[in-house]
Amino acid sequence: MGKKVAFGIFLSFVLTAMSFAKGPTILSLQDSIQRALRYNLNVQIAKTEVEEAKLELKKQEATFKPQASISAAPLQWKGKYNLQYNPQVDFNASFSNQWGTNVTLSASQEKGENERMEGSTSLTVIQKILPAPKLAPFYLSLKKSFLSLKKEELSSEEEIENVKLLVITSFYKILEEEKKCELKKLSLEKAKENLTIVKDKLKKGMANKIDVMDAEIGLVKAEEEFYQVKNNLSQSMIEFKELLGIKPDKEIVLRDKTSLKDRILKIKLEDAVNQALENNRQINQQKFAVEMRQLDLLTTKGKVSPSLNFLAGYNYNTQGLNKEEYRVGMLVEIPLLDGEKGKTEIQIAEQELKKEKLNLEKLKQDICGKIRDNFYELKRLEKRILFLKLSREKQKEALDLTKRMFSQGALTLQEVREREISLIQAEIDYIEALAEYELAKARLLKNIGKGI
Repeated sequence: MGKKVAFGIFLSFVLTAMSFAKGPTILSLQDSIQRALRYNLNVQIAKTEVEEAKLELKKQEATFKPQASISAAPLQWKGKYNLQYNPQVDFNASFSNQWGTNVTLSASQEKGENERMEGSTSLTVIQKILPAPKLAPFYLSLKKSFLSLKKEELSSEEEIENVKLLVITSFYKILEEEKKCELKKLSLEKAKENLTIVKDKLKKGMANKIDVMDAEIGLVKAEEEFYQVKNNLSQSMIEFKELLGIKPDKEIVLRDKTSLKDRILKIKLEDAVNQALENNRQINQQKFAVEMRQLDLLTTKGKVSPSLNFLAGYNYNTQGLNKEEYRVGMLVEIPLLDGEKGKTEIQIAEQELKKEKLNLEKLKQDICGKIRDNFYELKRLEKRILFLKLSREKQKEALDLTKRMFSQGALTLQEVREREISLIQAEIDYIEALAEYELAKARLLKNIGKGI
């Protein structure tokens, strides 16, 4: 029994050690983006809406495919006083295409008075001539479903890019807050060392109680600031894990491995503007909105316009005497009076189309303005990053020199702490500039219609 207990304790110890040995999950920016796209609910909802639009288009396409149905009454009796067994079968089929052709076929059979099966067959062909076949309501509905699918696909792509942008923002925010924690930790250590030094001076008569109180206040303030940045980091990390679909208790470490050379986006302003006018998702969505309003206008005009159709038919029945009948002709429909309802509906459709066109031009202006702002912001940040990178390197060299002089007794520990704080502040400034650059670059890529 004792051996089993000992083995159980040993096994639990091994498993615990293995879990600790596994360590935290290390995530780069690209890892974070890919994970967010897999688990983000908004992206999944957008993809579902695309699938719904595909099914709606498929339903509209079914209108232009053969339709057929059959109905039968094998157990049926008819008559006034003496019910007679009278089975009946009906068959109906139809076919329409986008060129305005509509074909219907119907056939029925039932038991007649002479105990024979009698029936009739009818075939009708209608060809739309005016308005043009492509202005038929069914065809216009199909076109609108196709445009709706394209809009949903662009909306899904836009949602994906929004998630990427959110991940980039959160990723660099955490890196920045981690550095701020280091900075505040060093400030806290410096405040503790300062309090020790002041108390030592008080004993030697080189300081007074007010100096000690000032040092204690400085320590409390440093502790409060350190606690605040740690709390901010914890909150940001929780939100980041939720964005990526990671459990709150799972430990993660973020690593930014890309170099400045990998970050720089090489593109001319003129090229960026031209690409945006052609590929920007919002602009293309608005173009589809204009096309849909054009289809609405055509549909409205079709309702109040005269129509001309060619009609051909064939009928054959065996009820009584066999009889065949052929029909050929033209079918004309002319709306007469509607109280100017149709005219008003056309005017409303024209105004809605005009509004969508104006919205498209306004959107183009706004997007071009954003691209110019993003472009010049990138150029400014490129120079700032190079300057801050050089400043950070100089701070590293200064810290190394300060540590050597401290080891030789030429400088105090407080001076080393001040130099360490300066280096971390330089690193924070560098990370802030990198974050601003990545966000500006992501916004520019998003505005010109490219993937982030």
